[in-house]
Amino acid sequence: MSETMLVGEFSRLTHLTTKALHHYHQLGLLEPAWTDPVSGYRYYTPDQVERAHLVRRLRAARMPLAQIRAALAAVGAEREERLLDHLDVLRAELLETAAAVTSLRALLGRVEPTVHHGELPAQRCLAVAAEVTPADLGEWCAVVYPQLVAAARTGGLPPEGPCGALYEPSWFSGDGGKVTAFLPVAASTSRDGAGAAGVAVLDLPGGSYATAVHEGPCSELDLTYGRLGRHVLAAGTDRGGPVREHYLVTTADTRDPRALRTEVCWPVSAA
Repeated sequence: MSETMLVGEFSRLTHLTTKALHHYHQLGLLEPAWTDPVSGYRYYTPDQVERAHLVRRLRAARMPLAQIRAALAAVGAEREERLLDHLDVLRAELLETAAAVTSLRALLGRVEPTVHHGELPAQRCLAVAAEVTPADLGEWCAVVYPQLVAAARTGGLPPEGPCGALYEPSWFSGDGGKVTAFLPVAASTSRDGAGAAGVAVLDLPGGSYATAVHEGPCSELDLTYGRLGRHVLAAGTDRGGPVREHYLVTTADTRDPRALRTEVCWPVSAA
């Protein structure tokens, strides 16, 4: 093999078409080693084969041009780190795509949950309230609910029902708002008996609610909210106030997102 080769020979070594090689040349990702000023023929060297293989894969992996140039300019550990960073991005995108596909399939085959009406009793609870954004909700819950369980255990207070949360109406229409996480405990619990910093004793009032049990991951709760809200609004019984969620089956109980169960409780007038 000669020191340089024409584009056709280079195509055979790299499985890149002459059109692709011309395109990469225009983008400044893979320039010929030498171009004949008279004939315009492009010549490449064997040392460029590895670079061509890398460029091809980075383009297929949808790495932005600026990042490809930076990766090509880097050497050794720095280049490897840049490539691994992009692989992490691709993995995250794959997980998001897989979740979206699963969610869409669930929507297509969804059976609407049954709406029930009933009275929820007043409950004394241990609670933590905070201003939370939708983006931070999962991380916040992962900290708060173990905190509530630990506070109940420290105070010798056995839970009297599943954990839950209150969401103010404004939480859904903006960038978040007040969320109150709660854990029901014995009604005899002293109001100053939370026993942990940031945990308060809260008396949840009873009242009339329309309820529906959501089956599946919390990312699809909008479907049950839509079903429940349409029912309440059609009946003209919406009395405002925060929506309650009761977490019947949680990630502490199962690793299968489809096995999760969340009861959504919409406040309605007694009529």
